[in-house]
Amino acid sequence: MKRRADLELIRVVAAREIVRQLRNKAFWASVIVTTAMMALSFALTGVLKGDGDGPPAVGVVGDRSTVAAALRTDVTVKEYPDAGAARTAVRDEQVAAAVLPGGEVLVLRRLDADLGRVIRQAEQTAAHIEQLEALGARSGQTARALTPPALRVSALDVDAAAAQERTMTAGIGVFLLFVLMLLSGLGIAQGVAEEKSSRIVEVLLAKVRAWHLLTGKIAGLGAAALVQILLMTIATLGAAIGFGVLTAPLGAIGTAANLLLWFVPGYVLFVTLYAVAGALVSRQEDVNHVIGPVNMLQMLSLTGPALAVRGGADDSLLTVVSLVPGLSWAAMPVRMAATEVPWWQVGAAFALMLAAIAVLVRVGGRVYQGGLLRYGGIVKVGEALRGAAH
Repeated sequence: MKRRADLELIRVVAAREIVRQLRNKAFWASVIVTTAMMALSFALTGVLKGDGDGPPAVGVVGDRSTVAAALRTDVTVKEYPDAGAARTAVRDEQVAAAVLPGGEVLVLRRLDADLGRVIRQAEQTAAHIEQLEALGARSGQTARALTPPALRVSALDVDAAAAQERTMTAGIGVFLLFVLMLLSGLGIAQGVAEEKSSRIVEVLLAKVRAWHLLTGKIAGLGAAALVQILLMTIATLGAAIGFGVLTAPLGAIGTAANLLLWFVPGYVLFVTLYAVAGALVSRQEDVNHVIGPVNMLQMLSLTGPALAVRGGADDSLLTVVSLVPGLSWAAMPVRMAATEVPWWQVGAAFALMLAAIAVLVRVGGRVYQGGLLRYGGIVKVGEALRGAAH
């Protein structure tokens, strides 16, 4: 019966926090702005990616079938009857370059180094073919003589492109969730401080216990944040797939789901720290002084993704960081996106995170309880613990 009553009180507090968040205009503004920025970036990436698809076009002037044939292996060839037509095509950017008789190449601004190499090789191949034909060789013989043997390509890592895409998705997701967690944490600390400074908390504590308040806040704010994250994830992944940025959308969706799974305990951990920090001050102006250590710890959580970019997924330091509670929520999903991680490391990291949350909620709940009813500047953690004991 007592447990049911406790759960009901927590549900009431959580519902209050959810309603407050969902009615907050800043909450929806952050969703709309962040989603719009991500969709725009994916749109631009898709346009730029689309512009770069396919080989460049090169014009060939006159009856130069040997040059055109040599070029067709690397570029799209357009034939023009005279130099005037080729100049018009270059000015209108219908072709990247035009090859004139005598070895002259027309370009609008400058000749790309790779394209210049292709044209030079095509001219050399055409010259060799013409020399062989002048010596009496038939066209089929010259083609076989100058055609290189087919390459036998063996890929060492067939999944490299997909792994890079998954890692990119995880890295971008970690950064967005980090910003969201930072903003949410600041709002939570300020909200707790506001309730304390306005003495509303005294009225609340007359009805519920301090741990009811803390647990309800964590559950309510976590549920609201999950709604926000799901909306952002669906919209941004939809934009990325729609604009053709992702070549392996199923892998990106799986990475996003895994990242959300790791974000939930990370969010609970930091939300608890921010709520406890807010209970230690009597004025909202002092919030920034007490959340500094929490911000620093949260900044350290970006160490994992940074190590993954710098040293790769097999970095030994990244392995250690991905097991540390408070840091693993960001490091482990990036590692899992980039490479295969032993199952025992995944399980150990998640278990350590849950154990850290259990300890933090217990100790943090006492600090929260002891700090809420103590006024007069910033309350020290030791004073709050002693106050909770009485």
